Amino acid sequence: MAFQAMELDPRSIVIASVLNASLLGAVSIGFARLAGSDRIIGAWGRAALVLAVGLSAISLQGVAPDWISVLAANVAIVAALVMAMRALRVFIGSVPREVLGWSLIALLALCLVAFTELQPSRVGRDVSVSAAVVIVAARAAYLLRRRAPAHCRRSCRFTEWIFWGVVALTLGRVAGIVLTPAGETGVLEVDPLNALTFLLYGAFTTAATLGIMWMEIESLQAELVRSARYDSLTGLYNRGTFLEEFEREVSRCVRGAPAFSLAMFDLDRFKRMNDEFGHPFGDRVLKAFAEVLRAGIRKHDTVGRYGGEEFALLMPNTGKDTAMRVAERLRRDLEARGITVDGKRIDVTVSGGVSAFGEEGEDWDALLSAADRALYEAKNAGRNRIVSAGKPGTT
Repeated sequence: MAFQAMELDPRSIVIASVLNASLLGAVSIGFARLAGSDRIIGAWGRAALVLAVGLSAISLQGVAPDWISVLAANVAIVAALVMAMRALRVFIGSVPREVLGWSLIALLALCLVAFTELQPSRVGRDVSVSAAVVIVAARAAYLLRRRAPAHCRRSCRFTEWIFWGVVALTLGRVAGIVLTPAGETGVLEVDPLNALTFLLYGAFTTAATLGIMWMEIESLQAELVRSARYDSLTGLYNRGTFLEEFEREVSRCVRGAPAFSLAMFDLDRFKRMNDEFGHPFGDRVLKAFAEVLRAGIRKHDTVGRYGGEEFALLMPNTGKDTAMRVAERLRRDLEARGITVDGKRIDVTVSGGVSAFGEEGEDWDALLSAADRALYEAKNAGRNRIVSAGKPGTT
């Protein structure tokens, strides 16, 4: 069966590859629109359609002029790879510019003109195209190895090895072209090397598309998980996730771990700032305080946006006195930061209340109620202060 496959007409295989690339491109673009995400799969689909155009031109060798079936065809194929490389860069959050890729295409076009018009050589053309394919595919594989996002490493590794497969296949084809007497055989002439090459390239196109879809699906799944656990504006835990962490900490304390403290914060006069400066300013304030919280807490502390302009901070292995010092430092950090609007500094402050496990209770309702009472005492006392539960007037 393997030897029969080698006797297939390469032109027929190329036409089948055109249909395959066209279908994969259309499905990829359709998937991107349905998923509402065009970071990579839609761009990959457009690259597949360009690949289909290049392969269509390849299939016209011996029928159409060389500038179509050789020059335009191979430039389109390498351009499709460069477009795929750019899509990968966008996916991993890198700069999407492909200066090297487009420069490589320009150099390839010059080589093809030279080996078609000035000094005709099929070997020269094939080696030039193969070198361009190897460079782009190897760069794509290396990019996936070096910069694969943590949430989709398996799919990135799968796709990486597909690109390495393209590199190996292309290098093998170059060796076959250079080292065998059939080096001057046209790519569409019946030849085992031609048939095997196009069959494997078609398989790699399908496998790479499946890898890209896998990457996109894993990324979308990670986004769903993130949206379920984190506040979209501040990037902090949302209320549900924070409560899960609270219950986990209660369980640790029940088993004998040191007690923890809870701090509740509420931005002062937030509604008035929204009314006076607009909701975009309010969003900036929320983000600014979230940054202050992230920068000012320990790695094992837990912070979340409890709702609106209210934030919660869970401090394991921390007594109330230490928690008060931490909350006070965070208050001062926000006060010192301020927000600038039209060149004018706007002071932003926060009030807070602190309660401790065991002193004010041992469940969420008890600790929250105690911290909230202290928080409202801070508001009633003039705002911009921290009050300890059970110690009215503490700042």
